[in-house]
Order: sequence, then C-alpha cells, then structure tokens
Amino acid sequence: MMVWLRSLRAPLCVCVLGSLFLVLLFRLAGPPLQDDHKALLEETRKWRAELDLLKLNLERHKDKDKEKDKELKLEAKLEPKLEPKLESRPEPEPDLETLLRSNEDENWAHGPECAPYPRYENLEFHSPHFQKTQHGNLTYYLYGAYYDRRPRVAELVILAMITTCTDNHPPTYCQMWFEGETLPELVPLHESKLAWFPQWGQGEGVPFPTLLTFQMQSPRQPQLVALVFGNGCAVPQNALKVIQPPVLEEERVKAQPRLRTGICVKYLRFPDVDISERLVEWLELMRLLGAGKIRAFDIGQLHPNISRTLAYYTRPEDGLLELRPYQMLPTFDGKTELCRQLNEVLLYNDCLYRSLYEFDYVAVMDVDEVIMPLGRQRSWPDLLEELEAADVNCSARCGYCFSNVYFPKELAPDPKMESCFYMLAHVTRVAEHLDPALAAKCLHNTAYSTVMHNHFAIQWRESCGPQHVDVEMGQMQHYRHVDILETLVKPPPKLDDNIRRFQKQLMRNVRAVHRQLGWPGAT
Repeated sequence: MMVWLRSLRAPLCVCVLGSLFLVLLFRLAGPPLQDDHKALLEETRKWRAELDLLKLNLERHKDKDKEKDKELKLEAKLEPKLEPKLESRPEPEPDLETLLRSNEDENWAHGPECAPYPRYENLEFHSPHFQKTQHGNLTYYLYGAYYDRRPRVAELVILAMITTCTDNHPPTYCQMWFEGETLPELVPLHESKLAWFPQWGQGEGVPFPTLLTFQMQSPRQPQLVALVFGNGCAVPQNALKVIQPPVLEEERVKAQPRLRTGICVKYLRFPDVDISERLVEWLELMRLLGAGKIRAFDIGQLHPNISRTLAYYTRPEDGLLELRPYQMLPTFDGKTELCRQLNEVLLYNDCLYRSLYEFDYVAVMDVDEVIMPLGRQRSWPDLLEELEAADVNCSARCGYCFSNVYFPKELAPDPKMESCFYMLAHVTRVAEHLDPALAAKCLHNTAYSTVMHNHFAIQWRESCGPQHVDVEMGQMQHYRHVDILETLVKPPPKLDDNIRRFQKQLMRNVRAVHRQLGWPGAT
C-alpha cells in the first residue's frame, strides 16, 4: 500500500500545481475587483523597487571588489620597487675609528702585502684633531686630507703642521686606499706648499702650516690616505679620511645663476666678555651681503651666552654658521703670538678646501670686519659680477682685495641708535684708508686660490694675482681701535653711514633673532 502511495506522489504534485496555475490564470484573465487590482499593482511596484535596490547593491559590491583587486594588484606591483628605495638611503658616513676597525679583521688588512691597511692602534693622536708622525728630525702634525679636482690632473692635498719652513722633505709617499679594494695606490710627493713666509717669523721646533700635494694616478677618489716616508710599502702610522667633493651631477642641480659667497673666520676666543649682540648684528649683516655660510672654529673659550647665541645659527633650520671644534697645538716660550698666527693660517686653508665646490668666492675675515660694497651695489654677488665684467685685462682672477679703514670705538657713536646695534651706531671713521698692502682683506676665487693667508692668497694657479679694488667700489670696514692714535683727530674723521642702506632690514632681522633667543627687552 505504502509503495503504491509513493508512486502516486509525483502525479499528485503535478495536478495540484496545475490546478493552482489554472485558478491564477482565470483570476488574471477575468474581471478582477478594483481593490484587488490596485493591491496587485502596488505589490508589483514594491517587488520591482526591491529588485532594483538589490541589483544596485550587488553592482556596488562588485565595484568595491574590483577597486580592492586593483589596489591589491597595484600594491603587488609597487612592493618590489619600495624595497630597493629603502635600501638605497645613504647611511651616515663612518668616523675614522669605525672605518679602520670595520676592516681590521680582513686578511688583507694585516698581511705581508704592500702595504698593510692602517690600524687604529698604530695611530698617535696629539689632540682630537691632529695625528702625529715623525721621520728623522721632522715632526708632522696631520690635520686633513682633501680631493682637489681643479687641476688638469686631480690632486690629493694633505694639510699639516710640519716643523720646518723649508721644502726639504724626505722621500714621501701617500698610500691611497679606495673603498672595497685591498691594495693601495702608492703616489710620491708632487709638491709641498708653505702657507707662510719665513721672514714673517720662525723658530726651532715650531710647526708651520704646509700643504702636501700628490697627483692622482686614476680618476677615482680615495676613501682613506696615509703618509709614509722612505718606502712606499711602509706600515702606516697615520690615516686620514678624505673630504670628498660633491658629485658633478649634484653640482649641476644645485647650480645657481648668481655667484655663491662664503666666509672663513678664525677660531673664536671670547671667554669673559659677552659680545652676543655684536655677533648677531654682524651675522645678520653678512647674510644681507650674500654670505651663504660662515665657517668658524671653537677652541672652547666662549662666554656661555655667546655659545647659546651661536647655537641658534648652527641649527639645521638656519645653517648660516658652521662652528667646528679645534684644539691648538702647544705654543713655544717666546713664540706665543707666532704660534697663534700659524694656527690661524692652518684653519683658513682648511676652510678654503672645504669650500672649493660650495662657493665661488670666500672672504677671510674677523667678526669685527665687513667687506662693504659701495656705490650702487648692495651685495657681494653684485659687486663681484661688476668687478669681473670690468676686469678686461685678465681672463681669470684669483681674488679681489679691499683697503682697510677703521671705524674706531673711540669716535662717539650715534646717541639716537640703540646700543644693540654697534655698527649702525658707529658711522664715523678715520679720514684715510690704510695702504692696500697693509691689513687688506679679500674675496678669494675658489677656482684658482691654492694657499691662503689672513690677508691675501699666497699661491694660486692658472690665473692673475689678486686685484686691489678702488675705494669708490668697496672697502673693508674695521670696527676696532686704531693702531695710530693720531689718526683719531688728524686728518679730521669723516661721517660714513653707508651701512644705513641696510638699516631697516638689518634692524628687523636682528630684533627677530633677539625674540627667538628670548632676550629681555626684545621687541
């Protein structure tokens, strides 16, 4: 019986569904009631609206899925490119000790080959800034190494203090080590250049600033150099990291239409007197004149407020001042002033070689001096462009020098000027400029100057010598006491307020710095 009923299940279902279909068809075909018809239409509209909404939501989800797929594909494409970018970021340059110790475990660093790599334990530091090397009766205090690509054959220059003021050096070699290589190039001394004239002063055992030059044998730039004597394969007792020039492509990107100017200042020594206000006025005037950077040296003898003030200018956000630490070599009895001057000359040459590719001209000045453009020119770049254009008798000039004229503190300042503006207040000077051969200061062309002194270039290459600039075009304003007291009254002093051309902007800039430093009374 059960089997028979199961066999009828399918035909019964078909009959029931067919009957329902006929009833529905009859209802639709017959004359429906008006209310039923309206209800049916309303239900149909709702059903279609819900169906349309469902389709819309489905489409939106599809679009979102497509966008997500695109993003995932894009990320997949970008991921391989991001990794090399992160890896190619330049790492901080290792210091000398880190560089030497990173190679000391390599077999080639202490093998019998010519020559072994320098070892940090073999170096003798006379101070944090000098390495001491001796040969015979000469002592070499090595300070820096610089790659100079200005000559037709590029040179490696080692700056040192050497206990001789002659060029009588033993056979000298430079071991040049290149990054990633296990053997150095051995290069003999090409030339020694004394940054001093012996007639200015000398003494037994006194070290003199000297530049030792070595001609490169390949276009590569060494990473590390060592100075050895007698035998080029000798075990080095010193090692200097080479100060590298910028890449040529980087220079082209940074090229500016105007001449770039910088300043070299000797070590700063103001332990007891706070001259912060004068320094701010001077620094801001240098900025207005066109100085891109000022390099100076800190020997640890600065008034606390001066250190705080200078720190404002060494910040990366400002960058006008680069203050490098320095410790002077010991002085000799009776030769203190001579040794002081010799240390200054060493630092001026270090500044020159650090500035070779950063600036077109550098001024060597003290913080109480101003090379002031006169006439219609108001900046060093403008003045230099005019001087170069007028220099028709020389295709290349190593520098332009300006006569010294004193604006002494003994002559009364303008009482109407605020005390924090020392130079703006002192606008009365002695009547006459010094002779151009005395105490002049220069703007030196970094393309040609090779050896520097406080007042002029001692040596230069492939150019004419320095030119004296007429006092109608520029002068070196010296804000200090006079050497000859008679000049305070004879001839009668003159009013020279050319600095007032910068007064409005200079005062605004100086006051802004005072506010930043939080000085009392800053407005």
